[in-house]
Amino acid sequence: MIKVQPIVRDIVMSDFEAYSALVNGYMNMSGYAYKIKSKVEALSKKKVTINSLVVSLSRLRQDFKKAKPLIREVPITNVTTKLPLTEIIYENSDESILKLESLHKKLAISRKDFFTSTVSTTELNIVCSSSMAGTIMKHFGIKPKFITHDLTAVGISFGKENFEIPNTLFSLISVVARARINIAEIISTYTELIFIVAEKDFSRTVSLFSDMYKSTQPEI
Repeated sequence: MIKVQPIVRDIVMSDFEAYSALVNGYMNMSGYAYKIKSKVEALSKKKVTINSLVVSLSRLRQDFKKAKPLIREVPITNVTTKLPLTEIIYENSDESILKLESLHKKLAISRKDFFTSTVSTTELNIVCSSSMAGTIMKHFGIKPKFITHDLTAVGISFGKENFEIPNTLFSLISVVARARINIAEIISTYTELIFIVAEKDFSRTVSLFSDMYKSTQPEI
């Protein structure tokens, strides 16, 4: 027999707003029970009552309250910026990969520049300082699949102890997501998460993390 409780748990966990409302105590459990009733019945292959769903949600709330929160306050050690940036995307092909391999021999990169490349299953993606874009495209000699200018990078640094703590990156991403700022790209390293955002969103993004940086600094 398929149990209802695991099904309700999976539904809530897949709905972040519902999860937050349940954990923080402002969910209308009866209203949410009506919302998920048909889905629970379809997955469990049996009829369920609103009261039984409310009971399941109440039990879940107690379980979730015992667990560590999904979003936590990450102590930030630095906020850095780079601009202007350009994103260039090519198809992932033998030709483009060969061009990428030889690019570093022709491209002089200083510490003041920004350059990152990602090879996915279908695309080769380059985000670089705009001053380098012309040299890169000339070297490739292939029409890009997509190119966009007026981008910026906002880098968030944190201590190495955060590397193995669950939801560190999720917590930082949620800061930008809640502000409804579009993220063009995300680049992560051992102790840094870099957001690539449009120039129009640059000031807001920097402000969000500057405030967060101040709030996480120890009092003197």
